[in-house]
Amino acid sequence: MQELLKSFLGDNALVYIIMGVPPLIFILLYALVTLYMEMKVSAHIQDRVAYMRTGWHGVLQPFADILKLIQKEDIIPAQADKLLFTLAPYLVFTGTYAGFAAIPFSEGYIGSNINLGVFYIV
Repeated sequence: MQELLKSFLGDNALVYIIMGVPPLIFILLYALVTLYMEMKVSAHIQDRVAYMRTGWHGVLQPFADILKLIQKEDIIPAQADKLLFTLAPYLVFTGTYAGFAAIPFSEGYIGSNINLGVFYIV
């Protein structure tokens, strides 16, 4: 697939964007559907009405959850280092995702082609 796109478009960033967008769309749609179904099952089990009656069959509840999340206030402890407390989640996710750069998912999907991939992950 990658060679076919390179023959049409040349060796530029558009090839990698075209190859990266379909898996991203699939992952986002899959996450949306599975989250919705998991919340519906949880609402049935716990006898909650949010995912049962908010909008048509509860489809508006994720938007209500997003609105609630946006309005939340960040509380930083007085004795904590404010910069480190704010950056800590980003530092953890950066380290986690950096490990995936050395994993060759297929011939066309390689984050970083390094010879010491196993040692990089460890």
